[in-house]
Amino acid sequence: MPAVDLIASDLDRTFLGADKLPSAENLRAVLDATEAGVKVVFATGRPYRWLDVLGILAPVHPTVISANGAVSVDVATGEVLHQSGFDLEVLSSIVADVRAVVPGALFCTEEARTWGVEPGFDRSFEKGVPDVEAPIEELLARRPKVVKFLVKAYGVPSDELYMTVSEVIGDRAVTTYSFQGPDGILEISAPGVTKGAALAQVCADLGVDPARAAAFGDMPNDMSMLDLVGHPFVVSNAHPDLLARGYTVVGHHDDSAVGRTIQTLLAADGRPRPQDPSLSGAH
Repeated sequence: MPAVDLIASDLDRTFLGADKLPSAENLRAVLDATEAGVKVVFATGRPYRWLDVLGILAPVHPTVISANGAVSVDVATGEVLHQSGFDLEVLSSIVADVRAVVPGALFCTEEARTWGVEPGFDRSFEKGVPDVEAPIEELLARRPKVVKFLVKAYGVPSDELYMTVSEVIGDRAVTTYSFQGPDGILEISAPGVTKGAALAQVCADLGVDPARAAAFGDMPNDMSMLDLVGHPFVVSNAHPDLLARGYTVVGHHDDSAVGRTIQTLLAADGRPRPQDPSLSGAH
């Protein structure tokens, strides 16, 4: 039998290549895993609307944890299964406190299906323009069910922004980031909302012991799920904080490291893994 009962993977810079697509080898590994009876989960900071990249895997019904654990989605049907949102009064107080320490900060609100940004919040619009563009006070006045909240500061690196903002937010929310660059972006979730907490619930729902689960990640927002499972792996291009924690390091995300490692985990059952020509067009 395979060495694990469940495999969970982050998407960007982990399961996906530099072109933001899954390689044929990674796709083949996921299909082989489901054929062997292994449950497959993707856990991403991406919002619901950015999950079309997994459409090719819809027939195998992977569970997708999006928005860093705030939203669970059935990829095959598009149904939002669960969502966890903010108390808006708490969120308003967080906005005020962040502005006090980072005066130039800009904000973005994510709901399960829609999103809003402040003017000047330069974010990738490759998956469509925001539903609302307005000052944060107006965004929150709409009484949205915010599942994730973003903070951006131009000229402040992500690591530095995290140190400043996480201190003022404290335990009112979970502060993390999945992007490292000179113009920092932080991802804020409601208390208790993490990839790890969501994955623990998925394991409980499926009757899987986390000790028999594997997870793959590359950034600080993956730590909670890596710490949960019995088989944590990080790609070689992972953030230094993850590389320093002693997780098993596999190859580079753009070299199908996740797929090759999954095949190693599956090899314990001794079954052959035929190549599927239908996947030859994937990256």
